[in-house]
Amino acid sequence: MVVACGSAHGADVNSAAADLRAAFREAARDAKTRDDLDPGYELLGIAETAQQQNLPQIAAEAATAFADLVKRAAAKALRTGGSAAEDTLDQFVDLRFMARTANLPLPQAALDDAMASLFPPVAAAVQRKFEEAPDWSAKLTFADDLADLQASATQIMKEDIAKEMGEAFDKKAAQLETAAQEAADAEERARRLEALAKTRKSRDDRIVDANANNINIVAALMHSQSARTADAGSRAPSEVDVPEELAAGTRSCIETAFTGKQDPAVLRSLQVSCINSGRLPTQNRCSTSNLAFLCYDAAPGGEKMTYVYRGTPEELYFQRRCGSDRLVKGDQVSSNGAPFRTNNAVLAFVCAPPVSP
Repeated sequence: MVVACGSAHGADVNSAAADLRAAFREAARDAKTRDDLDPGYELLGIAETAQQQNLPQIAAEAATAFADLVKRAAAKALRTGGSAAEDTLDQFVDLRFMARTANLPLPQAALDDAMASLFPPVAAAVQRKFEEAPDWSAKLTFADDLADLQASATQIMKEDIAKEMGEAFDKKAAQLETAAQEAADAEERARRLEALAKTRKSRDDRIVDANANNINIVAALMHSQSARTADAGSRAPSEVDVPEELAAGTRSCIETAFTGKQDPAVLRSLQVSCINSGRLPTQNRCSTSNLAFLCYDAAPGGEKMTYVYRGTPEELYFQRRCGSDRLVKGDQVSSNGAPFRTNNAVLAFVCAPPVSP
């Protein structure tokens, strides 16, 4: 009986490998006849699945086919230029997240090389559009495009490229400010300055979000979700299962209090969100060590406090998100923790980082 079970298991494994090999061959044939990136998504998925199923040859072949496709797509984008190059760069950024999350070295390297070749000409094209734009509003739109490039480079942790994009945006914004100040009509001058201020703030907000959700943070979150799913044998949690303030990193600590009777369904939701975010429920209060500040916020049926620590992605995120009326500096918080502001609020749930802050 044992031999029969073993044979059945081996047959299942061989069948799965054969199916994956067939899928790879079809995707590889498709990729060879094209220079767009649509087949790349399937090749990455096959490489990741083969890696998970301990099929290194298929994983390597899929990764190689993907890298070849990326090279061809980058070459075509450089030849074509214009919006096609911008679209290709956007896809490269998207695929870079997938390759990092799947922990596939060759696809990551191929994408890094391709993006390094595409970012400069795409940025130069946007700046040319800025210079050639017929009016102030059109120039503002192209300056905002530079901010998008800076955010993309920041999110994939290309610091040198992000710095160049940021400097280009700042230079164009300064030119726009000078032009706005020179407007003869006072109302037009005020309108332009307000629009520019909004664009600058939007850029800053995007950079905060990009830092808080860079490829390493997203990959760590996805890996922790996959590990928990494998242990529990349940469906894979999706990003929508995690509130934004939890997805912005894994190092903040959240204390939630209720003002009335504790609702089991709400508590369960808090627990699920906590675990899906890469944190852990705990009976202890949040640590005040290395505390940058505390942010108060409303919660269903009560209130919550988010402890934000120095040097974490959340520090940048909550500096933008938390209003001054809800923020308390770290040196003003007792070592035993902070009190809730809502009357009759009783601590019910603590969601802590997986490691000490």
